[in-house]
Amino acid sequence: MPAKPRSIKLHPLEMQVRKTIQKFDMLLPGEHVLAAVSGGADSIALLYCLQKLAPKLGLSLSVAHLNHRIRGPEGDADEEFVRRISADLKLPFFSERIEVKQKAAANKENLEELARQLRYDFLRRTAQKIGAQKIAVGHTLNDQAETVLFRFIRGSGIEGLSAIHPVLDGLVIRPLLECGRDSILKYLTQKQASYVEDSTNKNLQYSRNKIRGELLPYLTKHFNPQLISTLAREASLAREAWDFIESEANRIFEEACVKNGENLLIHLKGFAELHPVLQKHVVRRALKECMGSLRGITFRNIESVLSICRADCSGDQIRLPQGKTAFRQFDTLLLTGQKTQPAPSFIYRLDLPGECRVPETGSAFRSIECSAPNAKAMKDNRSRQAYIDSSTLPRFLTIRSREPGDRYGGPRHRKVKKLLITGKVPSRQRAALPMVAAGKDVIWIPGFRPARRYEARPGSRKCILLEVIPDADKEKKEF
Repeated sequence: MPAKPRSIKLHPLEMQVRKTIQKFDMLLPGEHVLAAVSGGADSIALLYCLQKLAPKLGLSLSVAHLNHRIRGPEGDADEEFVRRISADLKLPFFSERIEVKQKAAANKENLEELARQLRYDFLRRTAQKIGAQKIAVGHTLNDQAETVLFRFIRGSGIEGLSAIHPVLDGLVIRPLLECGRDSILKYLTQKQASYVEDSTNKNLQYSRNKIRGELLPYLTKHFNPQLISTLAREASLAREAWDFIESEANRIFEEACVKNGENLLIHLKGFAELHPVLQKHVVRRALKECMGSLRGITFRNIESVLSICRADCSGDQIRLPQGKTAFRQFDTLLLTGQKTQPAPSFIYRLDLPGECRVPETGSAFRSIECSAPNAKAMKDNRSRQAYIDSSTLPRFLTIRSREPGDRYGGPRHRKVKKLLITGKVPSRQRAALPMVAAGKDVIWIPGFRPARRYEARPGSRKCILLEVIPDADKEKKEF
C-alpha cells in the first residue's frame, strides 16, 4: 500500500489562524492571497502562518510591501528585508515607493491617514494586477483593543466601536485578529524568525502609541488583567449589533430614498414611527450617498437633519458641509448641492381675449370667450384651465409672480401662502409659480380651483376660458 501523506503539524498560533479563517469564511480553496508585509512582527507572523497553511487550504501566496519613504534609509532597509524573506520562501514579491510626506504637505492632509489610504490603494491595485482574490493584513487582537479604546476616547457610535472587521468588502482579511501580540512574539521566537522594529512605534507624540505603550498597560494592571480580550469581545458584540442595524437601515433606505444626479429625496411617510437608531442611520446613509462619504459630517449635522425630519416643519432647511443643503418639503426631505437662485419677478398683461408669453416659467397664457362646460369637465382640467365669470373681470388681467400678502380672491380671503402649503407645493417652487390677477386680486393659480367669487358657474353661456400652454417659442429653441 502507498504510504499516506505525512500530516503537517501546526503550531498553536497557526491553529488559531486556521480557526479564525474558517470562523469568518475568509478563504476558499484555490484562492490567490496577497499578504501585506511591512517587516514588523505581526506581518512576518502572518506571512509564516499563511505559508504553512497554504498547502492545507489550497492557496497560492504573494507578498506586497509599500515603502512610504517616511523613515528614509530605515524604510528602505525594511523593504529589502521583506524582499529577502519573500525570496527565501520562494514567493512572488511586489513593492512600490511613494513619497507620502510630500503628498501630505502638498494636499494639507493628515500624514497617518494618507499613508493608510495609499497603502490600501497600493494593495488593491496589486491584487487586481496579479489576480489575487484576497488581501491579508496583520491586524491582531491587541490592535482591535487599541482601536476600540482609541475610538471610545475620541467619541464614536456603535459602528466605530465595532472597530476592525475580520473581513472588509469581501477582499481584505485579517487572519491574526484573534491572536494576541504575546503569542505572536512567542511564535516568532520559537521559529527563530527575525523581524524589524518600526522606530515610529515608540514615538509617544502619536495618540495610538500612547494608548499602546501607556494607557492599555495601566488599565490592564490596575483594572482588568484581561482587558485586551474584553475590549476585543466588546468590539465583536458592537459589530453584531451594527450589522443588524445597518441591514435594517439599508432596507428602509432602499424603500424610502430616490437618487437623481446629485440630489437625493427621502420620503418621510412613516419615518417618525421608526426607532430613533434607524432614523439616524437612514439619514447617515442618505448623506453618504449624496456626499460620497461622511467626511466632515458630525453628530450635530445628523441631529439637525433629523430635527426637520421629525417635526412638522415644511420649508425648513439645514446647511451641511461640502455646500450641501437639506430641505424639508412636506412629506419629503431633499438633499441637494444645487444653490438656490432667487425666483425672478415678472408681470405681463393678458388681454381678454388675448395671449401672452411668460418666459420665466416656460409657458404662455391665453384667454378665450366661450361657454362653460359641465362641472366634471371644469374640475378635470384645473391643472391647465380655468373658467372665469366675465362679469367679474376688468378689461385685462395680469400674469405675475407672487407678492407678499397675496390673497386668493382678494382682501379677507385665504392667503396664497397658506393655499400653497395646504396644496403641498414645495417651498422652492412657490416663488416661481405664475399668478393670474384681476387688479390686486389673485384669481387663479394653475393646478388650483379658481377663486370662488370669480369662478364661472357650470353651463354658463358667457365666460372667459383661461388656459396655460407650453411656450411654443421656447420649444422651438430647445428643439
